[in-house]
Amino acid sequence: MSLTKKKTYPDSNVDMLPGDILYSSIGRSTYYVGHTVIVGTDYTMKEALPGKPSGHMLTAEQFWNRHHQGDRITLLRSKTGANEAAKWATENLHLVKDYTILNHDIESIEKNYCSKWIVQAYYYGAKVKLTNYLNRFISPQFLTRTKRLEKIAVFLKA
Repeated sequence: MSLTKKKTYPDSNVDMLPGDILYSSIGRSTYYVGHTVIVGTDYTMKEALPGKPSGHMLTAEQFWNRHHQGDRITLLRSKTGANEAAKWATENLHLVKDYTILNHDIESIEKNYCSKWIVQAYYYGAKVKLTNYLNRFISPQFLTRTKRLEKIAVFLKA
């Protein structure tokens, strides 16, 4: 019998699940543009962000600590394909080399940005289209409005 220890989000009793998407609202900690990450199969946050390497991984605690008091972090969850998307993100993060919001080609993993990375994880990992328009700029805020994701919780950074 396998005993799996459940992991929860910092300072909460909300279960963390592979494939969860966290949206950080517009503010100082996101340089006023918002940001998104996906939870991998190893329960670390996978993201595309400026810097080297652009494909970056951090713990939930590191992610939380990067936010300022009063920031909002929205937990979004897909009803389908979350585990497959998490697996794809975990296995392909090393391919993200350069951060750019100017590359809208869904097939380009090397040149990436945060919300495109998440759309790719679901598209390639789970065959789930979070948007009907794959080859255009996808803002982080878009993910909070798509009907394909359910808003589970909003965390307020204390």
